[in-house]
Amino acid sequence: MTDILISRDGPVGIITINRPQRLNAVAPETGSRINDALRGLEAEPEVRAIVLTGAGRGFCAGADISGEVGDAGVVLRDIWNPLITTMRNLDVPIVAAVNGVAAGAGVSLALACDLRVAAASARFQLSFTKIGLLPDAGLTWLLPRTVGLGRANELSLLARDLRAAEALQWGLVNELCEDGTTLDRATVMARVIAGQSSSVSAAKRAIQRALECSFSDQLHYEATTQAWLQEQPDFKESTAAFAEKRTPIRVPRTLR
Repeated sequence: MTDILISRDGPVGIITINRPQRLNAVAPETGSRINDALRGLEAEPEVRAIVLTGAGRGFCAGADISGEVGDAGVVLRDIWNPLITTMRNLDVPIVAAVNGVAAGAGVSLALACDLRVAAASARFQLSFTKIGLLPDAGLTWLLPRTVGLGRANELSLLARDLRAAEALQWGLVNELCEDGTTLDRATVMARVIAGQSSSVSAAKRAIQRALECSFSDQLHYEATTQAWLQEQPDFKESTAAFAEKRTPIRVPRTLR
């Protein structure tokens, strides 16, 4: 049995962390395989959205520390940082199906996705300061940009749990669903993304870029990218379909 399962639902790729006996805690080799799976699906032009979830009753319990921990800095630089960077930069939008607990770097995995669907019983745990560490795997960057500085401090400094209903109120997740339906609901959301034009990839990049640049710079980027998108087949097909009152025929993703 592999620790990573990859499947397809039409234009949606589904990656399942398959270590339920460890609440899907990620060993170094597992992290590398998730990274490879993401890049492999991105390379398939027919894949227009990806769902990331966990097997069993957990989403991801973070880094697997059941064996020898090793040098945390090396593990972060070699495994976790490349994985989170891939997720942030991936051309294909990712929907997290948080079917259970997300702890430590498992919260990073969820926040590195573009949208999050959580089961009603799911919870988010940041216990780093209880064990003498700080939030890592991109959490100190992702968390305040998702929930704001005050709430990021509350979660990190108090090492508190956040249950799904409160996570929805805070904007950490986009939608709640009944237990046992998380993957189905996240896949439906991913299908909606897949049904849009390929400009969703450009929208993802533009929104992420806006967190790091000036307003005037972003205006210039929007204008330049919009002019480029206007020349792509997907725009021409979409406008023709609108005029002809028909469903557009989606072309392979436009890369830039």
